[in-house]
Amino acid sequence: MSYLPQELVDKILLTLPVKSLCRFKCVSKEWLNLLSNTRFVKMHLSRTETLGRTRLRLLADGMWDLFSVDLETVSNNDDKITMLGLNFPEECASITCIGSCNGLLGLTTGLNTDLFVYNPSTQECKQILRCGGSTDIAYLYGFGYVESIDDYKLVRIACPGEIVEVYSLGKKSWSSIKSGFLFPKKYYKAGFLIKVGLYLNGAIHWAFENRKGSCVIAAFDLVEEKFKTLPPPENVLKGKCKYTLTALGRSLCLAADKSDGLMQSCVMPKYGVQGSWEIIGTGFHNSFSDLRPLDVLINNKTLLLLTKEGLVFADAKDNEKIVEVGVKYQVDGIEKYNVVKFGTEESRHNLHVYTESLVSPEYKSDFTTQGNH
Repeated sequence: MSYLPQELVDKILLTLPVKSLCRFKCVSKEWLNLLSNTRFVKMHLSRTETLGRTRLRLLADGMWDLFSVDLETVSNNDDKITMLGLNFPEECASITCIGSCNGLLGLTTGLNTDLFVYNPSTQECKQILRCGGSTDIAYLYGFGYVESIDDYKLVRIACPGEIVEVYSLGKKSWSSIKSGFLFPKKYYKAGFLIKVGLYLNGAIHWAFENRKGSCVIAAFDLVEEKFKTLPPPENVLKGKCKYTLTALGRSLCLAADKSDGLMQSCVMPKYGVQGSWEIIGTGFHNSFSDLRPLDVLINNKTLLLLTKEGLVFADAKDNEKIVEVGVKYQVDGIEKYNVVKFGTEESRHNLHVYTESLVSPEYKSDFTTQGNH
C-alpha cells in the first residue's frame, strides 16, 4: 500500500462501508487520522447518500434498545421484516428518537430530560448536559444540520412555545431564544409522548391544525433561529385532521388523516413553493389509518408506508400489502422474537430512516475553526 498514490488510496477507501472503515482505523496512525478527518468524513457521507446506502431504523420507545434493518434487503415480496438490535451503550428504560441527520440520531431517554447524540454505525455516543426542564411539561423536539455554518443543533420547545432552547454541537452549549410563534396547546401531548419535528433544508418542521381547522406548517430556521411558515397544499384536507410530515428524498411530504377516515398524502418537490404540491398514493387512502410515507424503495416505484395497522408496501399500481415487523433480542442467552405494533396505546414504536456515516457526535465544526483565525 505504501507504493500506491494517496489519491488512489482515498478513492478506494471512499467506496467502502462504514463498518469496514471503522476496522481500518486500527491499521495505522495515518489511517486513523485520515478516516477521522472532517474532509474525508464529509466526502464519504456524500458518496454514501449518492449510492443510497440507507437504513430503516425502528425506535422502540417502551424498550431498552434500538433496532434496524438494511433497506437494500427489503422488497415488496417480503411478508416479514426482522430488525436486529444496535446495542445502545447507555442503560435506559426507554429510548425515543427526536431526529436523524447525516448518520447521527438525536435521542431522549427515561424521564424525557436526558439527551444524546448517537451514531449507530460507529457506536459513538455523546450525552448532552441537561438545560433544566420538568417531566411535567410536554416538549417539542428536533435535530438537524446547517451546512452554511457547519453545525448540528438540537431543538427543544416547552408548551406553549415562548422559549426555544437550542443546543449547538459545534459550540457545545445551550442558548435560549424568545419566540413569537406559539403552538396550540392541544398539539402538545401530556406524559411521555413526544412531538418530533422533521429536519429538511436547514430547518425543523412541524405540522398542526390551527383554531380555524386549517393546516399550518411551521419551520424553525436553524441559522436565523426563528420561525417561518410554509404554504400547505391548497386542497389539503381540513377540519379535525392529524397532520404528519416526512421527507421523501429531498422533498417535504405531508400526510393528512381526518377523523372521518379520509386520508391524503402530498409531496412538495420545490421547497416552499405552494404550486408544486402533488397528491400521491390515492389508491390506499381508505385502507389504513395514521398513514405516514417513509421512503421510496430502490426501484423508485414502491412506497414504504408506516400506518397504525403496520408497515405497508404500496406500488405504483396502488396495490398494497401489510408486512409483519419483528425484533430479535436475547434474554438470558435465549433468542426472542417480538412482533412490533404501531400506533397502539400499549406501544409507541416508530420508524426513522437514517444514512450510514462516519460523522462523530463529538463534532468539530470547520466553520468555528475558520472563524477563530
